[in-house]
Amino acid sequence: MKEYTSATLEEFITAVRNLIIDFHHPNLWWRGQADSKWPLTPGVFRPGYEKNEQNLSFFFRLKAKSRSANCPTSDTQSPWLFLMQHYGMPTRLLDWTESPLIALYFAVENEKENEKDAVIYALQPFNLNFKQCKIESILAPWHPEIAPIFNEAFNKNETNPDQRIAAIQTDQFDVRHLVQQSEFTIHGSAKAMEELDGCDNFLGKIVIPSTAKEHLRVMLKVLGITRANLFPDLENLSAELITLHREKQSEGSESAEIPHGSHH
Repeated sequence: MKEYTSATLEEFITAVRNLIIDFHHPNLWWRGQADSKWPLTPGVFRPGYEKNEQNLSFFFRLKAKSRSANCPTSDTQSPWLFLMQHYGMPTRLLDWTESPLIALYFAVENEKENEKDAVIYALQPFNLNFKQCKIESILAPWHPEIAPIFNEAFNKNETNPDQRIAAIQTDQFDVRHLVQQSEFTIHGSAKAMEELDGCDNFLGKIVIPSTAKEHLRVMLKVLGITRANLFPDLENLSAELITLHREKQSEGSESAEIPHGSHH
């Protein structure tokens, strides 16, 4: 797999450009992970969940309608899976973004993982789908070629499960998908993407040394890549304002108020 190491924002941009050149394609997808040793495996295939996927899906659909007026209809499957992913349920979906800077944010944001090297994966989605499905395009969730993979999230196929992985695009039903430039892969098995045969045809990565995380967090904040912007709701706005307040207090500022500025 093509691999680069970046300790500064400048090195990161250079690595992004190199991967675009390596894959001969400008529209790569990106995924940031706080620990470079974590596999590219969706949540439902991780220890503790791998045998309970259908139960989780069943009870989520059973109980969600009393809590939200925007649930999909009962006879659909893919919209339910995206809704589950959106609200933090472990699913067979993996989140990606069209923005390498957003992926970098998710790779370095968690200060609890400061001692771990981070990684940003680059995915050439067209090459992935050609390798896995013999189709050189991004697939819609209702495409007949990948419908069985969605179906197995709700109805387990014991005899002949579809174990492929595919890059998919779906309707944006939340502003978070817009600002995070979200894309997804759907996974038919627990096998990590980096372990697939021929993965160097569609995967590359940029390793971020642990010692560079704090510096890169600061630089992303300067560029406006913050949690309140990527998760545009009142909860995350409040959290960001409280953090700013505490930072100013720790700096010994005379006033705890956030100063007025000319930013629009």
